[in-house]
Amino acid sequence: MIDTKFRLSHAKPVVPQVPVGIIGVGSYLPPAIVKNEDFKHLQLSEEEQSFMDNQSGIKERRWARDETFTDMAVKAGRAAIDNAGIDVSEIDMIVVTHITRDLSQLTPPNSVTIQTELGAKNATAINIDQGFTGWMYALITGASFVASGFYKTVLVVSGESILSHTDSTIMKTMLVGDGGGAFVLRQTEPGYGLQAFHLMSEQYPEIAAEVKVDTKKAGPWDTDPSLKAYFTISPNSFARDLPYVENFLPYSMHQSLGALRLQPDEVDHYIFAQKFEWLNRRWAANTGVDYAKVHETIAEHTCVETSSIPIITADAVKKGKLKKGDLVAFADLGSNWSVASAVFRWNI
Repeated sequence: MIDTKFRLSHAKPVVPQVPVGIIGVGSYLPPAIVKNEDFKHLQLSEEEQSFMDNQSGIKERRWARDETFTDMAVKAGRAAIDNAGIDVSEIDMIVVTHITRDLSQLTPPNSVTIQTELGAKNATAINIDQGFTGWMYALITGASFVASGFYKTVLVVSGESILSHTDSTIMKTMLVGDGGGAFVLRQTEPGYGLQAFHLMSEQYPEIAAEVKVDTKKAGPWDTDPSLKAYFTISPNSFARDLPYVENFLPYSMHQSLGALRLQPDEVDHYIFAQKFEWLNRRWAANTGVDYAKVHETIAEHTCVETSSIPIITADAVKKGKLKKGDLVAFADLGSNWSVASAVFRWNI
């Protein structure tokens, strides 16, 4: 049993009574590939170079360049709708999440823009702002609207243009990439779909990572500083927070599994919102599962924050790894702090 000191709050796991399944998955990755050696403004220390070579698992990532997170969310949403084999007119609600911010439009939220660009004329749209765990909270929100019977078909979608909103002169810019992802949700046959979920949160004394307005040099090849909403990681975050970060997510995962009386090795696939390989492996080890069960795309895509889980899932589907009846576990963690996990029985 995992140590209860990694329990952020006493929030209980939930076992839904209505089967809500994922009927379509989609992703979008911008074409520009940025390899580790392409960062022109970086002079890595010996320690940083060792981390990138031996612990990060990262080789390259995608860069949106002039595409916005809204552009990528729309493309990912279309891909998921096509994968589901439905018409966009069947979408009743669109649930949107992201951490990237556009200073030209902080409000109104981009959810309605995404709905309009998709042509979802029979839908409404909302934004979920839960930081780096936004995808899991958006997914559970969407599933709740389906389970309630209020809406039949819900599109959950995310887009992130993080690389152009990260200071390209520091090593941590190498830990992120851009892209978008989406799921289509509908009620499914009994025994399939969402089996259990767990959400927990608590304010941490110090912020580990955040998005704030600043002037930095954006983009791997940009020459001039830009005023943007920048993604930042506290300089002492790794040393201070990793002992907790590597255990918060497994604690939540055990809550979801425990609600179903499942052992970790009974789950067929784990999909974490990957940060870097060392942490992914620690999450697997602390959950008590062989890393062979973790599907990841760290080398090619690194962390795309709220878009990571749907991008990884779409990759697993494309490679034929997810079969009907498989148990699939999703989990994510963000500061300052919220953690989420869910178990689905794959229904497509």
